[in-house]
Amino acid sequence: MAMRILHVISTLAPASGGPTQVLKDLATAQTDVGHEVAVCTTDRGNPVQEKLPASHFRTFLHDQATLEVFPVTYAPLLLSLHLAQWLRENIGAFEIVHVHGLYRFPPTYAAYQARKQGVPYIIRPHGSLDPYLYGKSTRSVWLKRLYEHWFDLPNLHGAGALHYTAEEERERVAFLKLRAPSFVVPNGLDWAAYQSLPPRGALRACWGLGEAPLVLFLGRLHFKKGLDLLITAFDEVRRKIVDAQLVIVGPENDDYGQKVRGWVRERGLQEAVHFVGPLHGVEVVQAYVDADVFALPSYTENFGMTVAEAMACTLPVVISDQVKIHAEVAQAGAGLVTRCDAAEVAAALEALLRAPERRRAMGEAGRRLVQERYTWPAIIGALTKEYEKVIERNRRRRETGAQAEASPSHR
Repeated sequence: MAMRILHVISTLAPASGGPTQVLKDLATAQTDVGHEVAVCTTDRGNPVQEKLPASHFRTFLHDQATLEVFPVTYAPLLLSLHLAQWLRENIGAFEIVHVHGLYRFPPTYAAYQARKQGVPYIIRPHGSLDPYLYGKSTRSVWLKRLYEHWFDLPNLHGAGALHYTAEEERERVAFLKLRAPSFVVPNGLDWAAYQSLPPRGALRACWGLGEAPLVLFLGRLHFKKGLDLLITAFDEVRRKIVDAQLVIVGPENDDYGQKVRGWVRERGLQEAVHFVGPLHGVEVVQAYVDADVFALPSYTENFGMTVAEAMACTLPVVISDQVKIHAEVAQAGAGLVTRCDAAEVAAALEALLRAPERRRAMGEAGRRLVQERYTWPAIIGALTKEYEKVIERNRRRRETGAQAEASPSHR
């Protein structure tokens, strides 16, 4: 059954990480199966608040989907009065609203308006309710708790469902005792982008790395990604595999990259650690193909899109047990799982760098795992079923309310 679907997200900035790419692929896949899809967002980057160029939005979605982009009135919360007006006037035209994220005006107001107008809505927290991030002390934590109390918690409790991408993500949110039902549907990849992989070596040649043992980190340079553990672990690896190299790919958030560079300098690793900034398109696939091991020792990760991308490129992974698909990775034999412990990360990296046949077997296992579980056709089918359940529950609830209003006791 074709549906009219609205997705709301604070920003489509590349620096915001995986949620942006996932939404792009999700909206595209939904239109491919016949749904009418619109995406509502602001024109700002996050956390860097400059206005995004119009060219970014022109290339974001194909012509079948509608993209509504609004200017920001107040940057810290991504408050947009034009977005608010559009939601008030148009949200009722959709059969379901899929809200991406929390703690910013666009998702908060979208959920509020859906609740107010009786439109079924789903909230996808994108890992922001994980205890590690939820309890993270900041200078404005009390403002966050107030915002949450007055706005986001009522939206979460009143949602038609909460969308988690891994069972462990759902389990770790249990402490909040949210009343809304929930479901687990993972993220997906466009398999066409990984069907035919390029030959190894193009980026190695650009970076001047030859055939050196190569560890790859790809993602935002953000405190939750465990880069402090990775640099410490790589220092230990270099003591035993002296020609090992580490390439760090990704945008920087809040100058965190300067801290990482400082750790590299302190350990004298400048010649072995390479910061290449963000890559796009085929260069991302090429980076995975050229690496020997992918590393993501995150302190928290609600799914781990880059892990799935690496596995799709037959690259074995070393991840922490806080990456929520770690159980699936371990069960498939697609990589090694460690605690958030630099010594364990170092041992896992060394073990794989010294074992090319083991890496090959893990890479093939990871590629099978992605193709079977993390590609769009099956995911869209599962998500559509969850949409249908939410819409039906909302219909029954409204009918029950209408009947109660019409009963003699209410006259």
